[in-house]
Amino acid sequence: MTGIAPRHFAPSSLIWAELTRAELATKRDAGALVVVPTGAIEQHGDFLPVETDTFLASAVAELAASRVTGVEIVVAPAVPVGFSPHHLSHPGTISLRLETYLAVLADTARSILDAGFPRLVFVNGHGGNSAPLRSLCAQMVTDGYAVGMVDYFAPGEKDWLPLLKGGLPRTGHACEQEAALTMALTSSETQQRIQSAIEGLPARLVQPWIAPGHVDDPITAFGAAWPPIFQADDCGYFGDPAKATSENGTLILEMTVKGLAAYLEAFARTPLRLGIARDPASPRITSETPDRK
Repeated sequence: MTGIAPRHFAPSSLIWAELTRAELATKRDAGALVVVPTGAIEQHGDFLPVETDTFLASAVAELAASRVTGVEIVVAPAVPVGFSPHHLSHPGTISLRLETYLAVLADTARSILDAGFPRLVFVNGHGGNSAPLRSLCAQMVTDGYAVGMVDYFAPGEKDWLPLLKGGLPRTGHACEQEAALTMALTSSETQQRIQSAIEGLPARLVQPWIAPGHVDDPITAFGAAWPPIFQADDCGYFGDPAKATSENGTLILEMTVKGLAAYLEAFARTPLRLGIARDPASPRITSETPDRK
């Protein structure tokens, strides 16, 4: 089986890991926005690699960063392992406990911001990370650290959702959207392997938290919460991956990257309230990222 080969999708000047300390100090002094991809290592059915979420978050973040022209930006190394206990019934999944995951994210953010970078945004690729990230950002912003988060697919969602052909009109897990994006970003050999593996797969449109044979879903109907538990008898996906094609993936990718790039530049330019300020005459506001020279 051929997996996803590690690579970058942006020039070296935007890739934290490929810069020297002096080059990163120059980025810091220019007030660069730091982008930190975060994903997961977890089962994605029998047709997508376990690194799919980290790969997609990193690729889209780097492609988006390369389109940001108005402000300084740099993409830090991804936090590759996420909060994925709901996938541990399957081999290949590596999960951090919630408290461990939050500690890793917080230490990552503090290392960057304490070094003098003004602002950081986690670009997330795994649904199970979203709630922990939002909670962490609330705590860190209150503590005075300028830390934001965004799911990589959210800013361009209104533009890419209409492109989906299958029965699930949203992102799922190992779904049409993820399969199409993966094919669009990988080699023809990997595209062919995925296309062959998804051919004829039935759409799975019932949430994984529902027991087999039960049709009602009060969790969704009443807006409640329950983790999508993918146990050993589960197909491992949620959505309609058989409808994915590399051609449609290219279109979805363009809308996704365009949306994220627009968000990153807008986020960098927007002054935001930060920390605790009990004096109404002295609010605390983050500075904007300076314009690129």
